[in-house]
Amino acid sequence: MGKKKKSKRLPRALLAALGIPTVFFPGLFLASILGWNWQEGLVALKRIGGYKQSQEIFPAEAKVIEVKDGDTFVIDSGLTVRMLGIDAPDKRAPGGGEAKEYLEDLIDGETISLEYDYYQDDKYGRILAYVWEDCSTSLGCKEGRRMINWVLVKKDFAKVEFYGGRRGLKHKDLLLEAQN
Repeated sequence: MGKKKKSKRLPRALLAALGIPTVFFPGLFLASILGWNWQEGLVALKRIGGYKQSQEIFPAEAKVIEVKDGDTFVIDSGLTVRMLGIDAPDKRAPGGGEAKEYLEDLIDGETISLEYDYYQDDKYGRILAYVWEDCSTSLGCKEGRRMINWVLVKKDFAKVEFYGGRRGLKHKDLLLEAQN
């Protein structure tokens, strides 16, 4: 009997056990084909507490390089960020262009802070975050910073949006306050 050859396949069950969502599977598969040592990479992820603790995937700070619409933008790592707890009109919907322009005026080219909640990513591969910026006297400025999600609701460029049947968001009350 010959020695059994160790599999180099990236086992789906292992990824699921580590809490890595299905949307990441194709990227991890491609990375392994291109030479990423997935065994070492997954051990490193486990050591830091899982993929949700990865600063590469979920950075605390980032520079905004492109605003996609009134609640979605791209950061310098190439990741797309969708703002948590709000929903702005789509680009082509009434008010969508104005919401996008307002968000561009607020954060395009700026370095922002990202804060994560229980839900950190979605089925489209976007990271979900509260967006904070430093401020001094701007609308919503408290203790030298303000939440951009809150500002968009306060200025009527977005509405508060929560998903039924899911765990509540930690800044739910703050966002609802902006709506009033």
